[in-house]
Amino acid sequence: MIIDVDLMVHPYLRRSDDTDKTSEEIINNVAKLLPRLHVMVIGPGLSRDNMMLECAKGIIAKAKEKDLPLVIDADGLYLIQNHPEIIKGYPNAILTPNVAEFKRLCEEMINFEDNHKDKMAGLLSQAFDGVTIVQKGQYDLISNGNEVFKVDNEGGLKRCGGQGDILTGLIATFMALGSAYHNKLWQSSNVG
Repeated sequence: MIIDVDLMVHPYLRRSDDTDKTSEEIINNVAKLLPRLHVMVIGPGLSRDNMMLECAKGIIAKAKEKDLPLVIDADGLYLIQNHPEIIKGYPNAILTPNVAEFKRLCEEMINFEDNHKDKMAGLLSQAFDGVTIVQKGQYDLISNGNEVFKVDNEGGLKRCGGQGDILTGLIATFMALGSAYHNKLWQSSNVG
């Protein structure tokens, strides 16, 4: 299912055992919504169902055709781990892996070295040809393959479930605002 900023649910995606539609029909239905979006989040709530993953692959391809910014987290990262070519070289994508997801992506794309943790986000971004990596952990690392930023602000002592989804939503919101600014959606003389 796709949820937009207004929390309107579009019930197009279904599990393999719960639909009479083909993945192509579902992809085309979702593709019709893409012109209304400023950014797309792929992953939270996706699941690892084969039909869902196949649809997500097709939807990512359609979103890339429209140069739509993407934020990929959770099961979307599982999809990328198994099919890195889907996102490789797409500079309008941000991957937001936690510690375990990051390690799996590194094992797939580069030689993971635990003793070079601070360099791994940059190396992973380079392996994806410029896809931005937001590596979540004790401290967060953000890299576009050229630069690495370390965010070491002290957070809560205990992380609860869902914080990664909130971060993904915040990143998507800021990407949408940046995209709107870049596309000059505001014609005010006070902007830019």
